[in-house]
Amino acid sequence: MKLLGAAADVNSVLTTIRIGRPLSQLTAQRPGWELRLRSLHDCSATDLEWADILILQRGLTRRAWRLIRAMHASGGRVVYEIDDLLSEMPPSLIHHQAVQRRLPWLRRCIAAADIVSVSTARLGRTLAPPRWVEIPNYGDAAPQASGASRSADVAGTPMTLLFASSDRVPVLQVALALQELQALPGRIGPVLAVGPVADDLVAAGVAVRRLPQMARVDFLDLLRSLGSVLAVIPIGSTSFDACKSAIKFFDYALAEIPVICSNRPPYSDVAHDGVDAVLVEDRAETWQAAIETAIDEPVRIAALVAAAALAVAARHSLDQTVLAWSAVLDEIGPRTAAAQAAANPWQRAIEAAAIWLRRFNRNRLARRAAKRSLKDR
Repeated sequence: MKLLGAAADVNSVLTTIRIGRPLSQLTAQRPGWELRLRSLHDCSATDLEWADILILQRGLTRRAWRLIRAMHASGGRVVYEIDDLLSEMPPSLIHHQAVQRRLPWLRRCIAAADIVSVSTARLGRTLAPPRWVEIPNYGDAAPQASGASRSADVAGTPMTLLFASSDRVPVLQVALALQELQALPGRIGPVLAVGPVADDLVAAGVAVRRLPQMARVDFLDLLRSLGSVLAVIPIGSTSFDACKSAIKFFDYALAEIPVICSNRPPYSDVAHDGVDAVLVEDRAETWQAAIETAIDEPVRIAALVAAAALAVAARHSLDQTVLAWSAVLDEIGPRTAAAQAAANPWQRAIEAAAIWLRRFNRNRLARRAAKRSLKDR
C-alpha cells in the first residue's frame, strides 16, 4: 500500500506526531507498504497517481480541496487528518483570525474526504463528519526503570514549576496562586515557561524564566534534564479546549514528572485525581493548595508519578497509535484499479512551474533570514 502524507509543513512537530512517526513505523512493519511526505505546495499529480491513499493534514485552503478532488479523480481515497476543533477556536488564540477566514475550505475538505481521522473521540463527536475514526496521540518518552519521581525528596524543598504551550493559555487563576507563592521566600523554585504561555504568565504578574517553543525531541530532552520539577497544566473551559488531546500529560508521565492540571477535559478524560495526577478546579486557592501539597508531600507525589508512568505506557503508547492507523488503512485498502490521470499535460506543466517557483521563493526567504540572523549576532 502506498501512502501519501500531505501537510503545510512536513517537518513540523504536529505532522511528525500525527503522521510522520506513526506511519513511518507502520510502513516499516508492513512489507510492500511505502510512505511519502509532501508539503501541500509540493504535492504533485504524479504523487497522487502513485499513492493509494492521500492523508491530508489540516487542509484549510483551496489548494487542499483541489488535492482531494484530484485524488478522487485518480481513483484513490482520502483521509482528512485533524487534531483540533478548528471550527470553534477561541478568539484569544494566535491564529484565530486566519483560521476563521479559511473555515469554508475546512468544511469542504472534511465533507469531501472518505474518512476523517481525529485525535480524540470527543473531537470526532463534536466535529461530527459523516465518517470518522480516532487515531489517539501517544506519550513519547521512555519511562525510567527506577520509577523514581522528579519531585523533591525532602518535604518543603522548593520545586521548579514548568508550564508549556504552543498557543495562548488562560492562566489568571493559577497566576494569582503563583503570585502568592512567589511572595513567600523559598517556597517555590523558578517558574519555567516554554512557548506563548510565558507571555500570558508575565502579563498576569508572574516572574518567569522564558524558553522558546522547540521541537518535541528537544522538549523531551529538556524534561529529562530537569531535577526537582512539577508540571502545571491549566486549560480553558471552551469546546475547543475540551476536544484537545492530553498529550502533555502523556509526555510528563513518561518523563516521570508530577502533574497538576485543570479538572477539565481532556485531562479529566485520562488522568485520575489522587491516582496518577492532581486535578484541580480553576480557582486561585485550589491551585495554590495543590502546589503546596505537592511540595510538602513528596512521597505521595512520587506514588502518583509511578502510577502515571505505568498507565500511560500501557494505554497511550506509539504502538497503539500505529495499530489504529493500521486498522483504518486496512479497511480503506489499496486501489482496486490502475490510477487515472490526476491532471492533463497542461495542468502538469503549470503545476511544475508553480512548485518550482514556490521552492525558489522559500529558499530565497530562508537565505534572507539566515543573513539577518548573522547580522544580529
